[in-house]
Formats: sequence, structure tokens, C-alpha cells
Amino acid sequence: MIEVRGLSFSYGDFSVKDVHFKAKEGEVLTLLGPNGSGKTTILKNVYGLLKPEKKCVFIDGRNFHSMSLRERAMIAGYVPQSHHPPFPYTVLDVIVTGLASQLSVFESPRKEHYDKALEKLRLLGMEHLRDKPYTQLSGGQIQMVLIARALVQEPKVLLLDEPTAHLDFKNQVKILGVVKKLTREEGITAVLTLHDPNLASIYSDRIALVKEGRIRAIGKPSTILREDTLEEVYGIPVHILEFDGFRIILPRAEVI
Repeated sequence: MIEVRGLSFSYGDFSVKDVHFKAKEGEVLTLLGPNGSGKTTILKNVYGLLKPEKKCVFIDGRNFHSMSLRERAMIAGYVPQSHHPPFPYTVLDVIVTGLASQLSVFESPRKEHYDKALEKLRLLGMEHLRDKPYTQLSGGQIQMVLIARALVQEPKVLLLDEPTAHLDFKNQVKILGVVKKLTREEGITAVLTLHDPNLASIYSDRIALVKEGRIRAIGKPSTILREDTLEEVYGIPVHILEFDGFRIILPRAEVI
């Protein structure tokens, strides 16, 4: 289980303040809100890329930010929203870098490490890219490789920042389906950020609505995704329709 207790962080004229949430084993928790609401800032503070004002992140009761970098890398996997490849490593080599925390300083990856990386590529249906230079991938393909790199660590906690941002409709569904399946079958705790309430509704066990650096509400999709709360968070009127057991959220757009 991951628990965040009173996370606060400021830079410039923006801040996140007093953020609290828990996500248990086998659960997908989504931080949902519009662009600029603070979702990415919260996630970066949780992982330790940014430093919150006090130590406030606990995994299985242990202070995550007090652990060594090596131990943290073995417990939590992080997938950034974007990444710019510096060198033309092959896709398989990039995924193997996710196992760096399991190797000694002068140890090179062995066959079993590459086999494990290839297994994650197969899981995502990307095996055909194994030998392709990372620098020649599309934005969506890069995102899929980054997710494979995080999965190869076999983490307890998976943190994903807008994992569908650069993906087409098919791959959005594939990635979120894989995340959901892994949480249920492997007992991984997943915390991700999304800005699409429909995707959040389908794939989340719980949702935290984020606006202006604060969590406005948290709970199951059926209780959180209401017209009044979504209108308050996104600043536009919406309709919620029920169809075949799903809730479909549509903007009440004016035709000009």
C-alpha cells in the first residue's frame, strides 16, 4: 500500500497543498483533472523527482523518501509523460536499463535480463520493435517502451504520468487494460494521472479529482464522477449518460 500524508510543494506562483490519499495493493487510483491542475507535480513529488516540504510518502508503512535510491528503484516504477532519447539504443536495451538497480556497479546485463525485457515487450504487443533504435520511434511507441521499462522492474507500486498522452485510441485501451490486469493479477498498486474522465471511469478503482493543486474529492468513480463535481473541476457544463453499465461523460458544447 502507498500512503501520502499531507504532501505540499511550491514553485513560482503555483503550489500543491496538503494532499492526502491511499492506494492499496491491487488498486488503480487515478489523479484526474484538467491540464495545469497539479497532477504531474503531485506524482513527481510522490516518486521523489521533486522534493515535498516534508517526508510524507509511505509504502507498506515505510518512509519511501528515506530509502536509498537503489531500494526505491526496486519498489516503485515511474513512467514520465514524455522522454527525449539521447542515444540510439535499441528498444530492448532501453527496457533492460529498468533493471539497473538489480545489477552491481560493474555488472553487465545477462541473458536472463534481456529475456525478462523481451517478456514485457510481448506483453504490450511490441516484440517487433526489439531491435529498432529508440530514437526512431514515434511518441506513442516511446511511451509504450517506457511502460515496459517500468514493468520489467516488477515494482510494488507503479506511477504513470498521463500514460495515454501520446497514444491512439487502440493503444490507450491496451495500456490501461494492461495496467488494470497487472494490478489485479500481480497485486501491483498503480497511481496514474489522466485528464479524460471517460478513461478514468472505465479503468480506475478510485479517483481523486484535482484542481488548483488540491484534491477536491476522492472515491469510487460512481460516486465521484457527478455532473456538479466535474463542472466545478473542469469549468464546463457536462452531461453524464448511462449505457450498458458504463457512465459516458459528454461536454454540453454550444454549436457556433
